[in-house]
Amino acid sequence: MRAPHTRRIWLLAAALLALAACQPAPASGRPKLTIAWVTKSLGNPVFDPGKAGALQKGRELTEAGPYDVEVLVVGPVSADAIEQARMMDDLIARRVDGIAISCNDPAACVAPIDRAVAAGIPVMTWDSDSPDSRRFSFLSIDNYKMGQESARILADSIGGQGKVAIISGVPGALNLDQRVAGFKDAVAASYPGIQVVATIASNEDINLGVQGVEETMQAHPDLRGWFFAGLWPLFADRGSMPLWERATRERGLKTVAFDTLPVEIALMREGYVEALIGQKYRSWGYQSVQMVYDYIALGTRYPPFIDMGADIVTRDTLDAFVQAQATGTPR
Repeated sequence: MRAPHTRRIWLLAAALLALAACQPAPASGRPKLTIAWVTKSLGNPVFDPGKAGALQKGRELTEAGPYDVEVLVVGPVSADAIEQARMMDDLIARRVDGIAISCNDPAACVAPIDRAVAAGIPVMTWDSDSPDSRRFSFLSIDNYKMGQESARILADSIGGQGKVAIISGVPGALNLDQRVAGFKDAVAASYPGIQVVATIASNEDINLGVQGVEETMQAHPDLRGWFFAGLWPLFADRGSMPLWERATRERGLKTVAFDTLPVEIALMREGYVEALIGQKYRSWGYQSVQMVYDYIALGTRYPPFIDMGADIVTRDTLDAFVQAQATGTPR
């Protein structure tokens, strides 16, 4: 059953969307395009750079082109496929011009995406796909390959021997499932001395992630490694995972994690993380809004999958990565 406060928040969001649909045309008199950028959840900080990128691209397109481009950033408060589908239907009712969405569940996204396309609203996916839907393209990384690479890095760091565990996010999220599958397949194919003893779901919730990590550490005190398919528990305050921290400091527990956000960079510098797999977070929004705009305004057509590429950051390459971030184009 949905928590009452979540229901109230969703109803408020729906009401705001309905109110916005009744607003007059922009004062400029120019034609307007409304592009919805839909996240898995508004409560996951990993999507914040993408939100900033989406809004920035909307401003740039407005300044440079013939349209006033409005970017709506929407999503459920927590990762919830049902709420996300309902929000998609609200966007269809509002008759937005285009949608870019990161799907909580590939199957649950098929019907709302197809309804949008049938209503004349082009839809693309970013970060997490719904390949059986009528979306026009998917913008992401090769998640399966990066899961394999994570297994290789972790295996090498523990000498190809010992027990390891995996934490993922929402069960059924295709991008996360592919990372986990790639990791497990690589271990099974190349590292017979490694045993995956637990695969836990955080539902992209920081507290659930912390709880899962600590319970797994307690159940397997000889654990030698972790694969974090996302950084959820690493957002918690220092000291929130004492068993994980102590095992890392005192007996060489190794962790390979997805994402390269500042909190993880700090943890790597302090020796708590062995390697990070980074994505182009800002481009999730910046590039996807551009793609939707080009599809509508210019008739541009895209391949079914666009590989953004991933950053593999180790302690040896950390300084170079941070310097490149500071001097280069925001990712």
